[in-house]
Amino acid sequence: MRIYLELFEIAPPDSNNPGDFVRVDVTGWDQGEVDNAIQLLKEHAQAYDHYVLQIHYCYHDEGKPCTITIIDSR
Repeated sequence: MRIYLELFEIAPPDSNNPGDFVRVDVTGWDQGEVDNAIQLLKEHAQAYDHYVLQIHYCYHDEGKPCTITIIDSR
């Protein structure tokens, strides 16, 4: 299993820009490091009108479906 922090900018429907996407592989990080990364991504997200910040638990290597936990959104 891999663990990713993912930040998606949700661009306006009339925009030609698909929006930003940031993915950080935090597999094996201690909780303090993950918490710091989450805080940095939340700060970065303030530049966006709309976004989703989530944890992606990726099980593709094991042939299983992934799970997502939303941390923050606007």
